[in-house]
Amino acid sequence: MSDNLLKEDEIIIRNYRTSDYEATLEILKQLDKEFDIGFKEEQWKQSSGLRQFKPNLKRITLIAELKSTGEVVSMGMLEAVKNSLGQYVGYLDNWSTKKDYVGKGVGKILADRAIQILKSWGCTSVRINMGYNVSKKLIDVICKGQGFTPVFIVLEKKFDEK
Repeated sequence: MSDNLLKEDEIIIRNYRTSDYEATLEILKQLDKEFDIGFKEEQWKQSSGLRQFKPNLKRITLIAELKSTGEVVSMGMLEAVKNSLGQYVGYLDNWSTKKDYVGKGVGKILADRAIQILKSWGCTSVRINMGYNVSKKLIDVICKGQGFTPVFIVLEKKFDEK
């Protein structure tokens, strides 16, 4: 194992708190700067309450923080949605890691916990929606490291904002 990989016992995985707003905002700004994900700060602010755990709603945001400092280093939203066959499908969204911690295993630790949660909710599969222009390297990391397989191509048309 590489020396720069963080170990699971060095990371705390927990639910999002409103006090995480600034840290998650910074992570998403970094991601948008790097990959132009279409991030809009005002929408992130407006949806802040959706990121907290709510009973009977199968949607939460997980936070990865360093145990030693309390620094928020990664985040991801997970949700279980019932499909037309009555099966729950899990979705991972807004998955991002602070630039200085990319490649250190934090995302894998966070994803492993998310997958455990989705299984406990009765999900039969997990999906990640990615942009068309995402790097092949990222797809390879997710497919080989986490066991995902590309299964859909989705076409989208954006509407003009007014």
